[in-house]
Amino acid sequence: MSAVEISSIRKSYGGVVALSDINITIPSGSFFTLLGPSGCGKTTLLRTIAGFHQQDSGSIAIAGQKIEHVPAHKRDVGMVFQDYAVFPHISVADNIAFGLKQRKVSKSEIRSRVDAILDVVQLKPYASRMPHELSGGQQQRVGLARALVINPKVLLMDEPLSNLDAKLRVDLRRELRGIQQSMDITTIYVTHDQEEALAMSDLVCVMYGGVIQQAAAPWDVYNNPANRFVASFVGANNFMALSRDAGQAAISGSAVILPQLASIDAAGPVIAAIRPEFVTVNAAGDAPGSVSLPVRIRQVSFTGREMAVAAVLSSGEEIEAITKPTPEIIALKPDDKATFSFRASDVQLFADGPTGARLS
Repeated sequence: MSAVEISSIRKSYGGVVALSDINITIPSGSFFTLLGPSGCGKTTLLRTIAGFHQQDSGSIAIAGQKIEHVPAHKRDVGMVFQDYAVFPHISVADNIAFGLKQRKVSKSEIRSRVDAILDVVQLKPYASRMPHELSGGQQQRVGLARALVINPKVLLMDEPLSNLDAKLRVDLRRELRGIQQSMDITTIYVTHDQEEALAMSDLVCVMYGGVIQQAAAPWDVYNNPANRFVASFVGANNFMALSRDAGQAAISGSAVILPQLASIDAAGPVIAAIRPEFVTVNAAGDAPGSVSLPVRIRQVSFTGREMAVAAVLSSGEEIEAITKPTPEIIALKPDDKATFSFRASDVQLFADGPTGARLS
């Protein structure tokens, strides 16, 4: 079992707090993703686990053994970097064998383990090639193989797909996930790509300002965000000011009935949020329990499987709908008037502010 336990980790650089009281347990064999914008602390946390940074306080344990005072090369973790980090002057096989040679593994075992991991990452035909003879995706698989061949308790990956083109990223993330599941290795993965995090992970940990905002399964992070930051960072969202007066509620001057308002007791401003995929354009009639808002079309974009319809409410707030392509939708022009509708039950409510708490 190789669970990772992180307790009360703090890390500062001068007066800047990079990590603030981080507490999380990563289950053995899970694919755990640290997700967030640049500067949120995700890479600092990963490199602290690896031993490249020393925390100011707190502890880290792998399989029940504390490692905060163990040198990086003795922590029994494998690291895959963003920039491939392959040695350009030696072959693929020798690149992969490097860590084993450093550990004084016998030549026969090195051959056996390198052959086995070449099969896993589908690089056996390229064993004798030099790195410059490989594509970017193949070079990244060399880096992955080198990290895995030492049989680490934990695999750490720092945005390993960010230098690849979009199609290759999708293909390789499937391969990475398949390899991780087949080897049942605890993996901590850093990315700023929300789709990548949702597609690959057992657990997604969203970070902002050196603080864990939410750590949960991808479905829960997307559908039940803990606060406004998570709702805004993970997937697209529409945020609209909600006014309340004498028990009546309105969005952009239009009266709305939101049953979930009855269950909250918030004195300050309330923000309503609705995912674009829940918004319909010019729906016929008003279905029971729905909200309809008049809008002015700003832009219609055809993306193949769907249409993105951007519009403006009378309040000046922007709102977007993601819908199936139809001739009626494609015919919409800038400044056309339209109606956006959505179910009241799909609306989520948040306190105002960048990390305003979830209210509904």
